[in-house]
Amino acid sequence: LEPSQIIRADHSLAQGRSALRQLLTDHPETTAVICTTDTLAIGAMAEARKMGLSVPRTVSITGFDDVELAAQVDPPLTTISVPAAEIGRGAADYLINAIAGRPVPKSVLLPYRLVMRSSTAPPHVSEQPPRRQRRK
Repeated sequence: LEPSQIIRADHSLAQGRSALRQLLTDHPETTAVICTTDTLAIGAMAEARKMGLSVPRTVSITGFDDVELAAQVDPPLTTISVPAAEIGRGAADYLINAIAGRPVPKSVLLPYRLVMRSSTAPPHVSEQPPRRQRRK
């Protein structure tokens, strides 16, 4: 990706809306957007609707977290589900062990799964016939 295709945003609906507008202004050919949280993705979907764009026909949008609202929005959001409670317990254990001077892991592998819903689709193919090349 080009640096201008990566939009840094706080984790809010307003930032999701703003980031999508900026991305599509700078890169109108964009057909898919990957958001780092479901909140950003839901904001992006709201902005796409406001811009008159169909999700997923014109642009696919994905999130990350699988918050309860993700399945309730229209269209339901494709997202990555992670074990939030396990992440929280692991973070607490890490801090307790670090404070106590006990060894802490450098990394931890946790399960995740792709939750396919209706906010993603293959890129729309133009219905116009392909241009013919001129013969020389």
